[in-house]
Amino acid sequence: MVHKVVFTAFKEVNKADFILHNTVQELETKTLSALDKYHRNYAIGPVNISKNLTTNSTMMSKSLLPESDCTQWLDSKSPGSVLYVSFGSLVQISKQVFEEIAYGLLLSEVNFIWVVRPGIVASHDANGLPAGFEDAVQDRGLVIPWCNQVMVLSNPAVGGFLTHCGWNSILESIWCGTPMICHPIKNDQPTNRKLVVDDWKIGINLCDGSSVDREEVALKIKCLMSGNISKGLNQRITEVRAKLHNAVHVDGSSERNFDRFIEDLMEKFEATVTEK
Repeated sequence: MVHKVVFTAFKEVNKADFILHNTVQELETKTLSALDKYHRNYAIGPVNISKNLTTNSTMMSKSLLPESDCTQWLDSKSPGSVLYVSFGSLVQISKQVFEEIAYGLLLSEVNFIWVVRPGIVASHDANGLPAGFEDAVQDRGLVIPWCNQVMVLSNPAVGGFLTHCGWNSILESIWCGTPMICHPIKNDQPTNRKLVVDDWKIGINLCDGSSVDREEVALKIKCLMSGNISKGLNQRITEVRAKLHNAVHVDGSSERNFDRFIEDLMEKFEATVTEK
């Protein structure tokens, strides 16, 4: 079903006068310049995050799923000590991969919040967790069905994000200055992973081979959450975060691009009316 929607979008885009992108000019300059040869393009992102995101009260829910409030649990942890794990609202992962990630989290001995929503595992199990997992992690790990992701990522206790590389998740992680461990599943996620790991260098791969192994999962988690790799990732994501924030400020690139889109749209409308 998703592939049909994507293929239809690629076909119909040829009829468009304007294309708006949920990205930032400074992050994908070459790609946007190449697209400009064929259509008028406008980078106006991030559109899924409010630039006035300063208090919990401004963080509106984007899902119909009931959300767990993790604030008290997070506030009991040291700054940068918690790994946030979420694979979004749609994708499914195999039971084998899910279990390897679970055991990797155990072996890492890192504090974590893991969003295990209904239906995330491609099996008939209630949630796919290994027997005794939640007892084994005790107060080190918090397993929840859903949460306000930006609220969690913006908490000072969170130092990393294990993600499926959905575009909204990537933008939210950058906005909050949280480095990523990437495990793309399908669709645009492998391409998004390339941007995060290879181009922007603000994240690492969960596994370097074709399979997910608990020992490597634990190693990558430790690398992200501590040591020289962590320092480098945090420095780079601070720089990328600044570009994202600056874009939505007054006279930032996204603000200017949106104003330019409105001007071009009005010009197109007036020309159409005149022709009639």
